[in-house]
Amino acid sequence: MEKKELHLTLEERKKNIIKAISACDNPYLLGHLEYLLEREASLVPLSGLARKFPLLLEKVLPRDTKLKTNLQPGNSGLLGQYEKIATPLFFYVSLFMLIIIAAIVNAISLDHEGFFSPFQSQLAKIYWIGWFFYLADFLAIIVLARKTSEQLASSEFIARALVLIFPPIRLASRHIQQPELVWIPYYRWSKANEGLLKHIKEKFSIPMIVIALLIIPVLVIEWKFYDEVSSFLQADLSFILDMVQAFIWLAFAFEFILMISISNEKIHYTQLNWIDVLIILLPFISFVRTMRIIKIARLSQLARGYKLRALLMKARQGLIFASFFRRILSIKPDFQIKKLKKKLDRNQKEREAIEEELMTLYAVLNGHENHISQDLI
Repeated sequence: MEKKELHLTLEERKKNIIKAISACDNPYLLGHLEYLLEREASLVPLSGLARKFPLLLEKVLPRDTKLKTNLQPGNSGLLGQYEKIATPLFFYVSLFMLIIIAAIVNAISLDHEGFFSPFQSQLAKIYWIGWFFYLADFLAIIVLARKTSEQLASSEFIARALVLIFPPIRLASRHIQQPELVWIPYYRWSKANEGLLKHIKEKFSIPMIVIALLIIPVLVIEWKFYDEVSSFLQADLSFILDMVQAFIWLAFAFEFILMISISNEKIHYTQLNWIDVLIILLPFISFVRTMRIIKIARLSQLARGYKLRALLMKARQGLIFASFFRRILSIKPDFQIKKLKKKLDRNQKEREAIEEELMTLYAVLNGHENHISQDLI
């Protein structure tokens, strides 16, 4: 009876598919269907696996690409009220802490050792004073949760604990009780989904391209025209150039922290945006100079060379999300189409490899079941 019902279900699905194909005029979809039918013989083992494990036939959840902003968190308890007040405040405090870190990183990377030591000391004091605000915030959440018996989202609670290690990651925090919500200026509480991530990425794309390209005149001046420009401006050129580089680092760090806060697949986002991580971590190579592992000049050249490569690659990556993307395609669309087609082909090969793994697993399961049946006989 069960096989008959399954057979009828399959027949009904066939009729619906045939009807849909008859009404379809999309050559792209028809091409995919034709390719799948050509692989029918090789996919026969998946037929039995799908019957045994119907979850393989479940439809993939649609991508959540709708932008949902200015939402109101559902919890109105004491902890929820605290979160509504504290999270926007800590966004700006975290931005200030990130600026301090950018200034410290910049001061460390100066070639004139000891020149900014008092400045670094003052910045460090301000940073540690700010750190106690985050400690108070963390303790307040624990106390309020115990007092009101309100439940905390474990993932966000762990994130708040990590904030004590690096406070700027409190920037764009998720809601402590509703971790699907994230607070961003202008958008306020918003649904952290693919739609918000794409929207913010597009907003950042052109400014980040401009900021990334700032490194080119900075490095050209440092390498080739430092004396000429310094004498022309009659100013402390090294301080100006270092401030520009600190601003570049700040921009990339801010963007990365904001994006990874919104992303629901943080490891995957980090892998895709490893250039961002490289740009953010690269200035800390300057710490190595104090250890005297290699000559200062060589290390400085190496760091600047990698910084140039990383920032140029970042600029190229940002072009994909730029608003003038269509104009670039209109100049040479064939190149872009071929490039994206290669990505589709790679995804198809990955899918086929996964299907082969499923078929291998099915063969192992069948062999194990047959072995058990023979033992029982």
